[in-house]
Amino acid sequence: MEGGQQSLRPNVRPTHRCLRQTHFDHQRQECNPLDRRVSRRGRLRHWRISSRLLDDNDYEKRMGTLHYDEQEDDFYLHIVIQKEVEEREGDRVLGVDLNLKNVAVTSTGSFYDGGELLWGQNHYFRVRRSLQDKGTRSAKQALARLSGRENRFVLDCLHTISRRIVEEARRYDCSHIAVEDLTHIRKRMDAYDDQLKRQMHQWAFRELQEMIRWKAIAYGIRVEDVNPAFSSQTCSKCGHQSSTNRSSDGWFECNECGYEVDGNYNASKTIGKRLLSLPEGKRPSGLGDGHLALKSGTLTLNGDYTAYDTVSAEGESHAQAHG
Repeated sequence: MEGGQQSLRPNVRPTHRCLRQTHFDHQRQECNPLDRRVSRRGRLRHWRISSRLLDDNDYEKRMGTLHYDEQEDDFYLHIVIQKEVEEREGDRVLGVDLNLKNVAVTSTGSFYDGGELLWGQNHYFRVRRSLQDKGTRSAKQALARLSGRENRFVLDCLHTISRRIVEEARRYDCSHIAVEDLTHIRKRMDAYDDQLKRQMHQWAFRELQEMIRWKAIAYGIRVEDVNPAFSSQTCSKCGHQSSTNRSSDGWFECNECGYEVDGNYNASKTIGKRLLSLPEGKRPSGLGDGHLALKSGTLTLNGDYTAYDTVSAEGESHAQAHG
């Protein structure tokens, strides 16, 4: 630059946020995946996903608003886009369990480890405590900035996980994703003795579910809430529920039928089956008899297994028994 002066063009960085007012009326997707942070200094950097969506003529650009965050001294650009989508036909359900050990586990056997999130929580906790101990004015300002960075770190992790879950639903040709109703998530977290991590997980679980919803909408996949009560204690094979079915280390062993499997994987299948077992009137339209998506095939509520290709039912039983 002439005279060594820095350009005052805005600097655009992705924050990976979606407005909560996501709307879906079975035929139309309207959401805001293009929420970007705009700094007042530096160079303009395009994010490839933003550019791809903005250049896609299938998306109608509805509205853009610019918001200023006084605490972080940053601007946030919100762009709402709209696209006509067809609701996916079919009766196949992907069950998803959210938990503390793994952020998410699916009925198709995918485990999304929470190690990176845990690392981030510990890292920001140590930095926050160090700044709080200093107590200076600059330390307080740094604390305010730290909060924003921590949120963006967590959201980035959750975006990756939610994208992979939706991709998994598409890969297994699922028309529905069953997730647990988080209305009483606080009660589930009460047993977790670290308050900071407990609060983070409550917030992160809600954000993750919201991200799954608006990503799934783009492909006509419906996300349905089900009651998660005792899903960790209920056998996904025979339906028997007992507190002694689940061990303290997370392994599930049904004391009725003897079925053994990872506890979170068992819960993901239980959640998927609960969507399939909803009575008429509460059951999602178009779900039909319903099939739960597993890694190698599908399962009905009656226990009828159908392999996707050449994998046998015996192979699926072996895979279930060994997590």
